[in-house]
Amino acid sequence: MQRVSGWLWKVLILPACLGYQVLVHSVLVGEHGRTLRLALAAIPLLLVACWVVKSARNKLLWTLVLAGAIATVYAVEQQEQLGLPAMAALTHAGINLFMLWVFARTLRLGREPLITRFARRVHDTLPSYIEAYTRRVTLMWCVFFVSQVVVSAALFAFATLDEWSFFVNMLSLPLVVLMFVGEYGYRVIRYRTYKHSSILKGIQMFADGDADSRPAPGALPSQSIVRDVHG
Repeated sequence: MQRVSGWLWKVLILPACLGYQVLVHSVLVGEHGRTLRLALAAIPLLLVACWVVKSARNKLLWTLVLAGAIATVYAVEQQEQLGLPAMAALTHAGINLFMLWVFARTLRLGREPLITRFARRVHDTLPSYIEAYTRRVTLMWCVFFVSQVVVSAALFAFATLDEWSFFVNMLSLPLVVLMFVGEYGYRVIRYRTYKHSSILKGIQMFADGDADSRPAPGALPSQSIVRDVHG
């Protein structure tokens, strides 16, 4: 039962995120009251607060970060009535920068790239060309996360609020899916003779954050994403 409940929230989190982003976009492009805007802006803050209370190691640091975000959103809403866009921008940038950190830190000398780690867990041993490819895929994801932040900032500065919101709230998750599908399609065509795992298997491992604990040749022992987050 516990295992089923664990998978249930993973199944529900994607439609919940999509529903929230669609709602935020519809509110931003329409005429809605301040109460609804502030309520939607408060949801990510409440989720972060729950995580800080339950799981964060450095609770003081994260509490200060959370307090700063709350103060910023409230001030922007009071002065410019842009609290919800500010929260959406902070959430979008925060998620992408966090994922950039998770991926990029595994590219350091002496560490095994994150995608290589996942591939090793599926296939146990990897030929050298697949190791090199998975390292490039890890780097490719880093570029993707940076691009998300850069494009969002450029649209926020130079485009209309509707156009920026459409990118941040309506395109972000589909672009992640497109990255998974595009990489898988290229890999299957490029390395036809190699036995590939399915896209769903890759997404499952990404969601689990698990990796083989055995060290790769010349690398430090692998750890899970959770351990990466806690340093």
